[in-house]
Amino acid sequence: MRNGRGRLVAVAALAVATSLVAACAQEPDGGGSDGDDGGGGGDVELRFAWWGNDLRNELTNEAIAAFEEENPGITVSRENADWSGYWDRLSTTAAAGDLPDVIQMDEKYLRTYADQGLLMDLYSQDALSTENIDPTVLPAGEVDGQLFALVTSVNTYSVVANADLLSQAGVEPPDDQTWTWDDLSQLSQQVTENVDDAVGMQYLGTGDSPLQVWAKQHGETLWTDEGELGASPETLASFWQYVLDLTESGAANPASTAQEQVTAGQEASGTATNQAAFGTWWSNQYRALSESSGQELLLLRPPLSAGSDDRGTYNKPSMFWSISQNTDHPEEAARFVDFLVNSEKAGDILLVERGVPSNLEIREGITDNLSPEDQEVVSFLEEVSDEVGEPPPLTPAGASDIEPLVQRITFEVLFGQITPEEAAEQFTAEAQAMVSG
Repeated sequence: MRNGRGRLVAVAALAVATSLVAACAQEPDGGGSDGDDGGGGGDVELRFAWWGNDLRNELTNEAIAAFEEENPGITVSRENADWSGYWDRLSTTAAAGDLPDVIQMDEKYLRTYADQGLLMDLYSQDALSTENIDPTVLPAGEVDGQLFALVTSVNTYSVVANADLLSQAGVEPPDDQTWTWDDLSQLSQQVTENVDDAVGMQYLGTGDSPLQVWAKQHGETLWTDEGELGASPETLASFWQYVLDLTESGAANPASTAQEQVTAGQEASGTATNQAAFGTWWSNQYRALSESSGQELLLLRPPLSAGSDDRGTYNKPSMFWSISQNTDHPEEAARFVDFLVNSEKAGDILLVERGVPSNLEIREGITDNLSPEDQEVVSFLEEVSDEVGEPPPLTPAGASDIEPLVQRITFEVLFGQITPEEAAEQFTAEAQAMVSG
């Protein structure tokens, strides 16, 4: 097996970002408070850190209890927080050389921690199997051929449409295998014109996910494998021009409304409040949106760019499990991660709270136990499985603040402070500065 990096690197400070999630992963849950240490009194104590809301904390604690029951010699202490507090704490413990043994990791931070030599190569651990992990997303946790993070679950970029609002507007749901961004704009304008107190599109450009998909549809990626900006100024400008046109035409919310909804979070979004017929989301957000809406929502493929047959979508890891390079208990930590990802018992407990399981056998085994909305998400992932492309290169070290940067520039465009061309120039300069140190 390949060996993990052994060098110890002192960390003065790791980038700490708070991200408003449009999707995303994807996107992370708020809420949640510190959990109590695990019970027991086993010979080995593992520290386990994750972010999440109350539901995630409850299910994770239940999974921990099941693991401890099967492994009486191991006790798992719990260190959980909300999204922003989590990364504050993790950077502090990293700087002190005291990272938890097992860490819930996000794509935006993976390269930062891996490049500092702080994470173990999971391929080096015989106690951890990757045999049944979805091969389309397993490589997303690799850096230079070493597996520093094992994907827990997957989702894909989608459009969530409100069937009731479309019906009120006299608009048929689009054929999502062929529709384009121009079609989305035209359909959205019809909704705005024909439905009181609603618009066609809630907002776009408030995170890096749509920009990533847009870049892939134009034959580029937001970042390159070398950790440099990969999206050209022309592609960036075309993205912000579309966002501006969508808003100025009335197809999307005014800038002030969009800003209010983004600040207030997912539950205040146009999709959740039935004030917008279309919204872009990661597929794992569909259940929560459906519950908030109470109306019939549809999961659709994102539109195509005119003249392109590449949808730019990919299976995105919702999040990962990583193990500290400096853990005193590498085998036990690997057994715990293996339990979380590969055991039927953990699968039955966690279901799809973190997204659709990356383990294909677990995914199939839990389907009958899922809600209708979650079953629809699983079906959607299966339906588009042959269409998704390779995951884009990882966010490079230093660029974990990319999402708030995209959001800030988008609102500067929408409020008329800069043009789309100036937005492309400004974004390029600031994104490159992030990764150049």
